Amino acid sequence: MKIIDKLTRCRDSHGQCLSFEYYPPKNRALWRNFYEKIDRMSKFSPDFIDVTWGTGDPTSFASLELADAIQRRTGIDTMMHITCTHRSKSELLHIVSGLLRDTPIRNVMALRGNKPPEGPWLKHPEGFSNAAELVTALRCAFSDQIGISVAGYPEGHREDGLPPDRAYVRTPGYYDELRYLRQKVEAGADFIVTQLCFDLDQLCRYRDDCVQNGITCPIIPGLLPIHSHLTWKRIAAFSASIPQDLARDYALHSHDDDAHLEDFAIGLLERQIARLRHEGFFAIHLYTLNHERLISRWAQK
Repeated sequence: MKIIDKLTRCRDSHGQCLSFEYYPPKNRALWRNFYEKIDRMSKFSPDFIDVTWGTGDPTSFASLELADAIQRRTGIDTMMHITCTHRSKSELLHIVSGLLRDTPIRNVMALRGNKPPEGPWLKHPEGFSNAAELVTALRCAFSDQIGISVAGYPEGHREDGLPPDRAYVRTPGYYDELRYLRQKVEAGADFIVTQLCFDLDQLCRYRDDCVQNGITCPIIPGLLPIHSHLTWKRIAAFSASIPQDLARDYALHSHDDDAHLEDFAIGLLERQIARLRHEGFFAIHLYTLNHERLISRWAQK
């Protein structure tokens, strides 16, 4: 089914939704273990799963294959990312047409695509310039056969790999991004999943700013569990800021072994989710980074 229908039902019944994100292992030798991990984590009954989409042929078609297999194995609605990178308009529409024809998947996340490490993002000569154009084409071609989500960036969309600039919020550029997000929604997007964010005050302000700018579809905040010390070190690469109080809390655990760090991370995740639910968010999206242990411990508490 379309995820927006599930979200609407959850919201109207005052329920709580949960979703997990995975990325395709680059080495097919790891796929068997990956599927077994998905099977185990599916027992925690996420409302949907999403699978990221690589920028080149091998990884992007792996995403399609994995997303199809995950939905068939688990019966859980699975959403596949699709990006404009390196592909023409006709190629992308052909991929989605095949998705609807040959797989049980009925949901995609429409993205422009990340900037490649070697240089700026470049439009395919016969491709889409941005996610709004992709959403428009998908909705025109497939109408209500498909559910579409888009990305939101509570702290701005940086492509230089640097942490967000807190001064950016409330600048003209921030409001330009909100207007562009509204274009994506008006083009036919059903709901928004945010980039991972640790600044919950800003997440709440972002939701309110969206509403004030005419964006009224569901907004699902994305949270990144601190799976390891390496995950913590990579936060800046995801263009997420670290609030000062969280930085102080982590400093107290910066020399912990993995087991004790997990205790801290689970407590943090519980507090984050409790706060967001108190603020009126009825759905949470977890960036798993393909890690199982921490989320499994949290889900079983």
